[in-house]
Amino acid sequence: MRKEKSEYFIIGKRAVLEALRAHHQIRLVIIMENVKKDDIVDNINSLAKKQDIGTLYRDDQWFARRFTTLNPQGVVAVGEPYSYLSLEDLKIKSNSIFLILDRIQDPQNFGAIIRSAECSGVSGIIIQEKESVDVTESVMSISSGAVFHTKIVKVNNLANSIRYLKEKGVWVVGTSADSKQLYYDLDYRNHSFAVVLGNEGEGIRQGIFKECDYIVSIPMRGRVNSLNVAATAGIILFKIFEVKKINGEYD
Repeated sequence: MRKEKSEYFIIGKRAVLEALRAHHQIRLVIIMENVKKDDIVDNINSLAKKQDIGTLYRDDQWFARRFTTLNPQGVVAVGEPYSYLSLEDLKIKSNSIFLILDRIQDPQNFGAIIRSAECSGVSGIIIQEKESVDVTESVMSISSGAVFHTKIVKVNNLANSIRYLKEKGVWVVGTSADSKQLYYDLDYRNHSFAVVLGNEGEGIRQGIFKECDYIVSIPMRGRVNSLNVAATAGIILFKIFEVKKINGEYD
């Protein structure tokens, strides 16, 4: 059983800024003494002051000792863990886009997926409690703070969650390289959709496939003939967003 940390480092200028903008619970902002001042750092200082959050200054050696794998860019914050939502918290509209992740385990992929999801207007991400990466410090940083503007639901059973969405009128689109149905041939207008992406090595489980209304693929002509799951997410999510945008479904 994974033990939940009581506090997390939010690492990197953009991640800290977005956490402050989203009013994520932050106890302390730590800034490198010789950090290069720019608009992001100025905004961090301003928001921390407005929210009555303490600011501490440390030298570059302090940062170097503590952050060896992620680049803090001279700014970190100490905050609470990410708070997951329930399925019932998700609001479903005709223009809603949801993302269902079947056992995504790489923090780099999860962070990149969250960033694409937030930028493409995804209404919520659903992950499975077991065999999936959590919203960790790495994920927060890699998402460039997009996680703080994203609704993420953690569930025990993905298949049951898909059935719940389908009962609410959501059409579910799975992904497979073997499908003859191309992702851009579906009509995404005037309806809510959920996109299912599978594990980096094994893809979507068969039981999850059976719950999907459509199975689509992305055409390729390169020799590798394989896409990273985060790249797949970006391609399909932005296509749905594009279709709905052109169709006038967003203000």
